[in-house]
Amino acid sequence: MKIKDLATDRFRWPALVVLALSLAIVIIDNSVLNVAVPYIIRDLNTGLSSMEWVISGYALIIATLLITVGRLGDIFGRKKILIIGICLFAIGSFVASIAPNVSVLFLGEAFIEAIGASMMLTSSLSLIVTEFRGRERAIAFGVWGSVAGAAAALGPLLGGYFTSYYSWRWSLRINVVVAIIAILGTVFIKEAKGEQDKKGFDFIGTFLSGAGLFSLVFALIEGQKYGWFHVNQAFQIGGWQWPISQFSIIPVAFLAAAVLLAGFILWEYRLEKAGSAPLMRPSIFKNISFSVGLATVIIIGLGQFGIFFIMPIYLQNVLGLNAFHTGLLFLIAALTMFVVGPITGFIASKISPKWIVTSGMFIVAIGALVLRNALAIDATGWTLAPGLFIFGVGTAMASAQLTNIVLSSVPQKLSGEASAINATARQVGTSVGIAILGMVLAGAITSGVQNNVQNDSKIPPFAKAKVIESAGSTSIVGGQLNQAEQKAPAAITGAIKRDVESAIVDASKQAILVAVFFITLGGIVSMFTKKPGK
Repeated sequence: MKIKDLATDRFRWPALVVLALSLAIVIIDNSVLNVAVPYIIRDLNTGLSSMEWVISGYALIIATLLITVGRLGDIFGRKKILIIGICLFAIGSFVASIAPNVSVLFLGEAFIEAIGASMMLTSSLSLIVTEFRGRERAIAFGVWGSVAGAAAALGPLLGGYFTSYYSWRWSLRINVVVAIIAILGTVFIKEAKGEQDKKGFDFIGTFLSGAGLFSLVFALIEGQKYGWFHVNQAFQIGGWQWPISQFSIIPVAFLAAAVLLAGFILWEYRLEKAGSAPLMRPSIFKNISFSVGLATVIIIGLGQFGIFFIMPIYLQNVLGLNAFHTGLLFLIAALTMFVVGPITGFIASKISPKWIVTSGMFIVAIGALVLRNALAIDATGWTLAPGLFIFGVGTAMASAQLTNIVLSSVPQKLSGEASAINATARQVGTSVGIAILGMVLAGAITSGVQNNVQNDSKIPPFAKAKVIESAGSTSIVGGQLNQAEQKAPAAITGAIKRDVESAIVDASKQAILVAVFFITLGGIVSMFTKKPGK
């Protein structure tokens, strides 16, 4: 048998394994460095703001390029884009793993690796659409969803393990090994293209969409840091600093995003109407199932993925878990997603996937409520496990089949474009969700600490003033409040610690309640989607 004969329908299931593996390393890498930030800061002798740019830059560049690389896949071949993406991802990972300073780390992680990740995300989704049909497609997306969900939860576990027992650099080097395996496995994947256009590439649309999405995601991610309206911290890059001291750069970024994206839509409408080759066809949104599905994707991102943002703060500041043990607890949800995902795929081959999505969303909401009810100063892994399990079941049901609905509602020739739009919607929804939940969590912790300490008779007035001042001067107060405790006399540190932990518990419950609202809203909106086509 020749190698080219492996890329046939007989080997579409091994092809699915390769596509899922490509997706997994992208998702894992998106979270693996979060638990290693303190170690990297010490190792590279840098600051927290620099690391925020590395992590945020990764998400920014991915969101910026998704639509563009999706269109490139339609034109030049999705398998080619996937292979190039895997190669770039491996190169970026290796460069980042040997970084002697934060600049090289940014180059490898947030630039080279992010470009590769954007190519892998869009091409893997669109290739699943072209490789599978009908009921098998539902099963394939079930497997894809289980891998995606498990990878999201496994990232902190792997990052914590390598960082704690070896080096944070091995968290990146392992990507090179997995990438080589994925490249070898692409022999099972058939090439697929979209419409064959000979009318040139839409460079203006590429610039407008890229710059618009960059401005939007930058504002959403960095709004908490620089201030949504008034300046919290001066924005500077290189030797240039934002010149207006009282007015934040964030509203300007939102305005720029609105202007650029509006210009992008008008430009694409003009190109499509003229019969040219737009980067994204506005007419694709006339498909009600596609548009409603995208709205659901965004709403889900607002609430569902914010849970994994909230929980580590609670687990590490209240229960005292380290990075590895935090990831170990998330393994409950990860394993549940991994097992349930394929099962929901088989169920979706028998009944309409829309009802699996809707049911899954309401199960996620129930799991979040159970988890919220279990949060306490003296909680244990056993008391948190039921909520994480239910959350994992619902996530596995909802995520993959929602993607199935969105991508199956458009013609196969547009699957690359649709995959890119879907991935962008998920990225933007997640960024908005984290921004909103971050504001709720930070504000509730600050006010909770102030109220608890003020009303605590065990703490004398002079110590109360110090703690309240410390709480009011920080956005995410977990780490900084430990310094306030150390400043207080030994006799009252226990009371301060308990007040702080109680505030974090209450704030986490408030943030989860906001997440539940978005998740439930997403479940309601998902009822208006339609059964995916063949």
